[in-house]
Amino acid sequence: MHDFTPQIRRSQHSLINPAITIFLHTGAGGHGVSPLCCQNGSVRYKFTSFWNRNRTFRALETALQSYRATLEAEKQVSSHLLLKGESMNVISSRTDNIKTEDRRIGLTITFQPFINEHVLVDITSNTFPGTPENFFTVILGDDAMFFQQYRNTRKDTDLKLSKWHVSDEYGGNVREVTFRSLCHSPLCPPDTAVTELQHASFSNDKRNLIYETKQQAHDVPFGSYFEIHCRWSLRTTSSSTCQVDVKIGVNMKKWCILQSKIKSGATEEYRREVCKILEAASDYTVKAESNGPNREDIVVTSSA
Repeated sequence: MHDFTPQIRRSQHSLINPAITIFLHTGAGGHGVSPLCCQNGSVRYKFTSFWNRNRTFRALETALQSYRATLEAEKQVSSHLLLKGESMNVISSRTDNIKTEDRRIGLTITFQPFINEHVLVDITSNTFPGTPENFFTVILGDDAMFFQQYRNTRKDTDLKLSKWHVSDEYGGNVREVTFRSLCHSPLCPPDTAVTELQHASFSNDKRNLIYETKQQAHDVPFGSYFEIHCRWSLRTTSSSTCQVDVKIGVNMKKWCILQSKIKSGATEEYRREVCKILEAASDYTVKAESNGPNREDIVVTSSA
């Protein structure tokens, strides 16, 4: 930092007249008479014709010391204010961080609904011979063989199940299932491609499980107009059982003149399907408990 305070020296004018020269460094400004320039960039003002040069010199020195003391005091005040400001910024930043953390702790993350709850109706309520965790592991898990055997029993083909993965949009885990399903309606082709998206989410204590699906049949008449939405709610009732409540509904993606008939027919057909799956899953779980790790030997039976 440059020192712009002036310097005062005794000097002489024309070798014989007492004089006082004031040196101002570059950047200090200066007003009045034209200055004499120096090689180092500073300027100097020379004053002469004094009645008492020494008295004038002492007065100027006193004024200069007072000026320097004032500058020093201002520097200390500025430094103190700057330090205090930085300290307040740190405290404020810490306080903001604490408040932010508090807000994050109190913030409840809201996920998008996986299915349309407004179209759901109660279908069945039953007891499952296992906990919700058992249901997920034995029936839905990546290594579970239940759906492979169930679709084989129904003579469905080309089953493909993706791995479960975390969903940032819906919470919990999701996966995609595709297969070709036989059609029994005279208005439909012999079979149809089916895509089923599945979503599973446990409560924090793992005592409750929500299992949701939305299924679309691609090759049936008006297949692109609707999806079948389904929710399984599993609630632990003992160390070896849970209550299963199932709801289904037809979600119309586009309006059509036959939508009332489509809703009633699809709801009834999928109601029968859900009851078969729950019955087969319960039987499969009981057999899995008996067979231990040899679950590939279990044969899934499905009522017609």
